[in-house]
Amino acid sequence: MKATVKRTLAPRAVVLATAAAVALVGGAGAATAFADDDGPAPQSSVQLSKSERTLDGAAKDGAQVKGDKVGQSEATAKALKAVAGTATSAELDSVDRSGSLIWEVDVLGKDHKNHEVTVDAGNGKVLSQHADRDDDGASDAAETQALVKADKTGHAKATATALKAVPGTVVSYSLDDNDRSGSAVWEVDVLGKDHKSHDVTVDAVTGKVLNQHIDQDDHNDQDNQGDNDNGSDDD
Repeated sequence: MKATVKRTLAPRAVVLATAAAVALVGGAGAATAFADDDGPAPQSSVQLSKSERTLDGAAKDGAQVKGDKVGQSEATAKALKAVAGTATSAELDSVDRSGSLIWEVDVLGKDHKNHEVTVDAGNGKVLSQHADRDDDGASDAAETQALVKADKTGHAKATATALKAVPGTVVSYSLDDNDRSGSAVWEVDVLGKDHKSHDVTVDAVTGKVLNQHIDQDDHNDQDNQGDNDNGSDDD
């Protein structure tokens, strides 16, 4: 059971706009417009450079953190002003082609629906917000409500605890269920001061750190780099 799904593309399934969408958007920027099921992809006040858009892992996190002017706390606060309720996840992300830097915040609203709020990472402006309209929206909301009911920690304390374990910058957090025990946990991703991406798991009931480790992608990148270095030495 998953309360939220971490996205690697921003936001939802982003696809190139059709000619009709280009006509709708208009202007010089229309040729590079994106659209998803909820309309054109958001355009923020800050963007990653073309070279930064090709990065991944900790390098991508570092570029996004450098460009971010808002931070997860302010982004969450802006989202909660737009949709009253409980924040269950937030992620610093960028639109692939335009590089627009955004925070995507999920809120369980007081209307008992899951809402996604997109916040400009440059100025904190809410760019869009909509309720989950998926076929499984009602059941997903019920699962989220169960997790929120079990949670005794909240995103603010969970992220603060994660930062004590790994000093750095929070790039995402999510209220989820533990794959093994089924208990509620906060999964917090931190770009550490060591320039590595760390995954920190915080118990949603006790507020204690259950686990923290360097993201496996970073390990793979380091291993690949080591292999490349070894290959160079052999030449």
